[in-house]
Amino acid sequence: MTSFPILTAAQMKACDGYTIHTLGVPSRVLMERAAAKAVAFLLDRTDLFPAGPVVLLCGSGNNGGDGLAMARFLTDGSAGEKRKVTVIYAGKYTEAGAPDEDRMSEECRRQYLLARAGMVTILPPAALGDALADAAVVVDAVFGIGLDRLITGEIASLLTAVAEGGVPVLAVDIPSGVNADTGAVMGVALPAMATVTMQALKAGLLLYPGAELCGEIAIADLGIDLTPAKQPFARLTDEALLRRVLPPRKRRSHKGTYGLVSLLCGSEGMSGAAVLATRAALRSGVGLVRVLTPDCNRAVLQTAAPEAIVAAYTSDQDIKRQTDASAMVAGCGLGTGDTSLRALRRVLSTRPTAGMIPVVLDADGLNLVAEDGTLWDTVLLSAPDRQVVMTPHPAEMSRLCGKSVPDILADPVRVALAYAREKEVTVVLKDAHTVVASPEGEVFICAAGNAGMARGGSGDVLAGVIGSLLAQNRHRIGVDLTVTEIAAAGVYLHARAGDLAAEEIGEYGMLPGDLIERLPLVCKELSDSRTIIQTV
Repeated sequence: MTSFPILTAAQMKACDGYTIHTLGVPSRVLMERAAAKAVAFLLDRTDLFPAGPVVLLCGSGNNGGDGLAMARFLTDGSAGEKRKVTVIYAGKYTEAGAPDEDRMSEECRRQYLLARAGMVTILPPAALGDALADAAVVVDAVFGIGLDRLITGEIASLLTAVAEGGVPVLAVDIPSGVNADTGAVMGVALPAMATVTMQALKAGLLLYPGAELCGEIAIADLGIDLTPAKQPFARLTDEALLRRVLPPRKRRSHKGTYGLVSLLCGSEGMSGAAVLATRAALRSGVGLVRVLTPDCNRAVLQTAAPEAIVAAYTSDQDIKRQTDASAMVAGCGLGTGDTSLRALRRVLSTRPTAGMIPVVLDADGLNLVAEDGTLWDTVLLSAPDRQVVMTPHPAEMSRLCGKSVPDILADPVRVALAYAREKEVTVVLKDAHTVVASPEGEVFICAAGNAGMARGGSGDVLAGVIGSLLAQNRHRIGVDLTVTEIAAAGVYLHARAGDLAAEEIGEYGMLPGDLIERLPLVCKELSDSRTIIQTV
């Protein structure tokens, strides 16, 4: 099982064309499958879309054709339930005031003629006010994934009026006004309560600000073959990926089986970051954790995480012991002073005894690298076979790459990919929907997580989780897993734990420690190595 693909508009169109022209599935069949799936969702989700009249906004392209087919199915009851239907046609009109069939796509025109024959009511935008007056639901089928221009004029006014009307909206494929590739708003956009997207996720549904406008997302399987998108724009982080990274544990195993992660974390007054990263690593399944931290943090760590080994990073002997680690995390609460810089340089300069080890740079580890470029010359960051994961939030990414935070937020995939390729590292660019990018162009997007995770310390938890998963999979890297896949699985595990915490205690009161306690719950069903003895 592989993670859900996330496609660009061009990739989706290529898949459509392949299915129609190579596999011989008629385009009308695909359009009517799309309409039937969207109608079924609308009728089934009465919690979002109450019973009552439906207004369908239809454009002149294939997205409008989907909407016109939906209108016909709802009018004649062929999808299971009849509704009062009004179509507001938002395309071009002839001088006589009729929808201009010559300006419609071929499939839209076909569905328009079928809708007329089926006695569907089709009205111009001027009739919107009366249609909305008793509408229970609005279906948005004005623009699909091909929108590449700003929306202005009458169409902009139409979308704005619907948005202000307060009637719940179901978007077909993508909310009108959202760029399918970037999530940018093309002048105006119509927010939806839910979006039924066809066959595959589109990047604009998951990238902001578009992600805020699509509501719930349902993927409708139309039987479109995705072969032309062998390397999709991105993939979704999900349980399937986590299962690949964390296979069932072996009954006959020991702590060494699951690796040792070494954490260079904490400074005076910042023991909490080290505690969070340590406990997160332990709760994510690693066999052993060693924490390199100032002596002043020793008592705190040994009390909060008695399972961990605590050593002083001011000791050269303790730092040399880093060479037996399976993975390393550096930076959580480390500080940016001279002592911290020296400790980080020594750790990154220590050559492992058994091949390269993966290293996660987080928080002050990133800030120190941004301030002192000579750290890139250390062994763990400069070796040709380096395995580096960097976990910046947008401000840290700004310090690393020199771009402004607004520029980063406007196109996080491009920024993360560019830096990953330049430095030959995996970049975990943290956001509401975190982007994970590899030097080879592999991209994952995580849609799990919630606003309750927007607290200091959540990043320390994530760093510990990723370090733990890297340590457990050190010998699979380059064999059947990439560093980027492991990091992306860590992002999903962290986010899913956050969602469990939100479900149980709500977003306002949850703390990073609540995520740590729910990490085992996310993984609970992934392994059961017990020996069961019973009588029958």
